[in-house]
Amino acid sequence: MAAKNIDQPAELLPLIRKIEEAIKRRVAIGTKISYPKLHQEMMQRFENAKAIDHAIITMIKRDEFIHMEARKILARKR
Repeated sequence: MAAKNIDQPAELLPLIRKIEEAIKRRVAIGTKISYPKLHQEMMQRFENAKAIDHAIITMIKRDEFIHMEARKILARKR
């Protein structure tokens, strides 16, 4: 698991995990949401845009989200 976190700053890891959990609660499995809308909603709860971007990208790498429509829409797989 440590290999997955190489590109993430160590001081952001706890915040990134909290953001991932918030995203999982916000977006149900099988639903679609626009990337800007999700980012904006997470910015209201968490103030660190870099950590939000890391969380979303990590979830895409883990196949929890897939990009659709020129990477403007995210669809939750699992």
